[in-house]
Amino acid sequence: MADRTVMKERSAEDDILFSQLLRRPYEALLMNIHAELAAAGFADSYPSWGTNIFHHLREGGLRLTELAQQTHTTKQALLYTINQLEAAGYVERVPDPTDGRAKIIRFTQRGWEVRRVGDEIIASLEEGCARRLGERKMRQFKELMEDVSSVLEENRAQG
Repeated sequence: MADRTVMKERSAEDDILFSQLLRRPYEALLMNIHAELAAAGFADSYPSWGTNIFHHLREGGLRLTELAQQTHTTKQALLYTINQLEAAGYVERVPDPTDGRAKIIRFTQRGWEVRRVGDEIIASLEEGCARRLGERKMRQFKELMEDVSSVLEENRAQG
């Protein structure tokens, strides 16, 4: 019986460690991006914007419902972020030409600029990791992360 308790405790620690292993580099990436964006003149940006919005918006924009689906966020939570982005001049809402009741959220010129700078920052951070770790380890890392993502997505789909 004691062995099972130890196994359960160890399993719980492993679960925490696993989630931390996934979260820590992501959080570090966001903090690096935010610091570099601030240094580039975009001090009014927030770390969460990059993944929630900037990654998903494309030429032509998206409706709020589409953006919420893509970011796995509720429309209400996303609307709060869109309001902040609009106030900062990164996005705008324009009428949807196919539905007069709906709005399209799209980047402004400032939004496209921060997206471009953000993409450059990410590329630079990746290059720095590759220099430090080596191309082989970076390739292995990417392959492993793709495999882990696939497993987790399959688990979610199975229910």
